[in-house]
Amino acid sequence: MSWLPVYNSWVIMVILVSLFLWKLLGVLFFVGIAGVSLVYLAKESMLLVKHYASGFWVFIASEVIAFGTLFTLCVWMEENEVSPLSHFIELPFLGCFILTGSSITVTTYHHYLGSSFAPKFLLMTIVLGWCFIGLQIYEFYDCECDITFCIYQSLCFCTVGLHFTHVLGGIVALTLLYYVGDENVSRSNVDFVVWYWHFVDYVWLFVYIIIYIS
Repeated sequence: MSWLPVYNSWVIMVILVSLFLWKLLGVLFFVGIAGVSLVYLAKESMLLVKHYASGFWVFIASEVIAFGTLFTLCVWMEENEVSPLSHFIELPFLGCFILTGSSITVTTYHHYLGSSFAPKFLLMTIVLGWCFIGLQIYEFYDCECDITFCIYQSLCFCTVGLHFTHVLGGIVALTLLYYVGDENVSRSNVDFVVWYWHFVDYVWLFVYIIIYIS
């Protein structure tokens, strides 16, 4: 795994702090450490060092932190007298079945990758994903509260909405994979798409427990 992303994040922090505090010394320090970053970036590029897998897991880790932060805020700001977005046994419960089913179909697709019937399971996953999107849109439309109702409701909408965008992004990736064909895509990229979809499925279980049940 490359250390450059972590190093570059500190470089960005230094320049932002320097700009806000108007510290010339900080700007000069930024130029120096940014130069070090560029040197090592060029070195890795010339050596063709690839970090696709490690980069993917760093991305997943950042997503875990984002969702974990929202989950923590939802639990911390929970109000007993405020009703949830939907009753846990209605639309959200159906969403659990839909995403669990899509997890099964995408696992089957991944297992039989390269066979003639594998794309059918991929298509089933895409259809189930769109069914979940439609279910979420209907839930938002049918919800009696809105994002301005209170802080807790705002956090719930943000959490569910963030997961909604991730599902939408997963559907786009699965659709591209379906039309391009897995034979024209590297195996690692196929793995990343499938793992990402599993991540989206698992996150929904936490959304369901924390937002709708607790």
